[in-house]
Amino acid sequence: MSILVSLICTINIIAQEWNKNWPILKTFEGKYLDEVAMPLGGIGTGTVSIGGKGDLRDWEIMNRGAIGYLPAFRLVKPTIANGPFFALYYKEQNKDAQIKVLEGPVAVKDYYGDWGSEAINSGFPRFEETTFAAAYPLAQINFKHTDVPVDVRLESFNPLIVGDEDKSGIPVAILRYVITNNTDKPIETSVVGMVPNYIGVDGWTGEPKDNFNEYRENDNIKGVYMYTNGVDKDDVNWGTMALTTTSTEEVSYRTSWAKLAWNWTFREFYDDFLADGMLTDHPELEKNDNEIKRGEHVGEVFEVRKDKIKTPPATLAVKQVLAPGESKEVTFMLTWHFPNRKAWDIGKPKAGVEQENVGNYYTTLYDDAWEVATVTARDFDVLENETVQFVSSLVNSDIPTVLKEAGLSNLNNLRSQTVFRTEDGLPFGWEGTGSIHGTKIGTLKASGWGMGTCSHVWNYESTTPFLFGNLSTKFRETEFLYAVNEDGAQSHRIGLPLKEKGTSFKHWAADGQMGTIIKAYRDWQLSGDDAKLKELWPNIKKAMEFAWTGIWDTNKDGVMEGPQHNTMDISYVGPNPQMAAWYLAALKASSKMAGHLNDKKFEKECNTLYTKGSAWIDANIFNGEYYEQQIPEGANKTAQLGKGCLVDQLVGQYLAHTADLGYVLDKNNVQTTLKSVMKYNLVTDFNEHLNTFRSFALGNEKGLIMSSYPKGELLDEPFPYYTEVMTGFEYSTGAHMIYEGQVENGLEVFKNVRDRYDGFKRNPFNEGEFGHRYARAMAAWAGIPAYTGFHYSAVDKTMKFNAKDGKYFWSNGYQYGTVEISGSNDEKTIILTSKNGALNLKSFTLNDYGIINFKKVKTFNKGEKVKFIIVKS
Repeated sequence: MSILVSLICTINIIAQEWNKNWPILKTFEGKYLDEVAMPLGGIGTGTVSIGGKGDLRDWEIMNRGAIGYLPAFRLVKPTIANGPFFALYYKEQNKDAQIKVLEGPVAVKDYYGDWGSEAINSGFPRFEETTFAAAYPLAQINFKHTDVPVDVRLESFNPLIVGDEDKSGIPVAILRYVITNNTDKPIETSVVGMVPNYIGVDGWTGEPKDNFNEYRENDNIKGVYMYTNGVDKDDVNWGTMALTTTSTEEVSYRTSWAKLAWNWTFREFYDDFLADGMLTDHPELEKNDNEIKRGEHVGEVFEVRKDKIKTPPATLAVKQVLAPGESKEVTFMLTWHFPNRKAWDIGKPKAGVEQENVGNYYTTLYDDAWEVATVTARDFDVLENETVQFVSSLVNSDIPTVLKEAGLSNLNNLRSQTVFRTEDGLPFGWEGTGSIHGTKIGTLKASGWGMGTCSHVWNYESTTPFLFGNLSTKFRETEFLYAVNEDGAQSHRIGLPLKEKGTSFKHWAADGQMGTIIKAYRDWQLSGDDAKLKELWPNIKKAMEFAWTGIWDTNKDGVMEGPQHNTMDISYVGPNPQMAAWYLAALKASSKMAGHLNDKKFEKECNTLYTKGSAWIDANIFNGEYYEQQIPEGANKTAQLGKGCLVDQLVGQYLAHTADLGYVLDKNNVQTTLKSVMKYNLVTDFNEHLNTFRSFALGNEKGLIMSSYPKGELLDEPFPYYTEVMTGFEYSTGAHMIYEGQVENGLEVFKNVRDRYDGFKRNPFNEGEFGHRYARAMAAWAGIPAYTGFHYSAVDKTMKFNAKDGKYFWSNGYQYGTVEISGSNDEKTIILTSKNGALNLKSFTLNDYGIINFKKVKTFNKGEKVKFIIVKS
């Protein structure tokens, strides 16, 4: 092998490596790329997804969930279309120039249709192979082709900053292409991106009208600004977009393409770009020979071209020359700004019914999409560094990979169209997000499923409080300041606009209402915000009292016997474990909050009910292996649990553990129950399992079903979901197992879920239930504090961890950092670091080992590694 060939091969190996500054949790390749689509966007902004092969799909930036929507313009109908793409031009010396779309091969499933392949941009020359590596929200793609003399890596992300919902709520998708020359001669390269200006249509309603693109430059960006002159400014799909670059290299652009017959439009673009890697503009506004006088100034007159494209392609290219072995970056940003969100809009407006505009918080922070790009470019390095620091702190910790992957991958649900923030900054959530294709069985369609931040669904998630404490507290504001009725009943779906319709949904859920009380306690502990607790307390107290003044615990004995509506979409009758644990944990939380606020009478009242109820439940409905429902004699048994072993029968205990409330039922019974759930509810081959409802696990997949009946007595008409699996229930149960020290079982539960979402069968960034990116799946984050034993109280200024040696990640919703634990049986050395702000502690505990009480409040400043010793007690 010659020295030259050896050098080229060495360069190639180096270039194919990942960005070493970005952490990686999981890599996908081959068939496991087919379903991969990672959403890029901020909290409450909507998203566009980067596919496993480098394509942009699922364009959901216009106020509605729209999985499956791809804005493409069709000049030859019905199927020949051009959609968003990025492509690479390269020219070696003394060789013809070439173009490859920056995507891997078209999926085989898309080969076949009435007109051949229906894949967008299927006619483009493309790369032979891609590999996708991710640790949300950081994704890297390596593009491979045996005949391409450069290596290309895409680095894509959206800023994610713990404790800062605004910096984590930027409407931007960042795409950075890193190109390396693998030859011994200079190579010309150019990267081009195209996005149709489709303002006015979102896959559900509307149409583009008088859409135009304009090239702009300022101090830190160049690009194409997309706007409309024809779409009504009050329309849900009105707004602006921009495709920009931060590059200082040679930039060219097109504000549109030539509209020609037979899709010669694409041919003309291709030939123009192939000629020299530069773009020649085809403006859709032509200058008229006339002039018009405005005041003292003479202006030019422009007319719209008669052959204007309705969704004019905004096209931007960056050309550069690479020396032998040299690498250069080209960064693009796609930004958007759509202010007109409608109240609980499902994408199917009813004739004559005007939906109220509740607005978008993120659009109050920027004037338009161009300002989004300008501000993001200004702060780019800080935003990237802070994002990488957070993800690295978690990924590089000694927490099992499956917990990190499940927690991070489902964190994307918080930044999908499942969640939005109204103009006033308050957050709301669907249960899940809709697909434009609807269901294949029944063809039902909706842009969002399950309106109203449904409390009995959102109760399960533990992502928001531990990463965005302010946002979590704002969720509590919507629940207690706007959704509690005069009698204390809490509407378990919140109406919009909030002030007019917050309590318009006149239904209450026992599990939902009790869970919000536990979360109010948890969020107060994490924040230490006494003022907010005092503001919410009157309605927290009313909501707690409703448990016995309403229809649930009618004889006020600490046990719910009345009809208890819940997340199974039925109403239990009689005592049952699911509602019992919620009730007991809410009573315990209320007692602690009342005590802090010196409401001694209510503290005692809640304590008395808690003590009586806990003892009764353990004595009467625990059957030696698990807790079961006690249906009153003569009661209707339709849609009940009965003697079933319910997967999340102890969900209230799970949430109590996340809030450091301790046990609400007998510890031994709790741990026995979880072992029974694993024994009886784990299905290891769904080919052998009868499922009478929705199928979220198939074939030889594994999962925890909702209920088993190991003791027989399956009801003729049990609650409808009993044969299903749903990831949010699995995660909360798996996390609970880990809290109880049943780590192996808990990790297996998590692994079984993630194996189902492997990139081939399902998208690893989209766990569904009632719709896509389901809110309940964010229970996955709880696996992280469960494994580490982390608890934090800003009220008491305390922190706790398990005593196992290692380096662990922690986050309390405001600060995050790491803790390193090492030592012997007699003493442990602790190194505690806060990565993003000052942390104040009075004590630090290693669970079941020992505690250190600092002589005075100790401040852990940002970035400082503070060492101390804990002696075993």
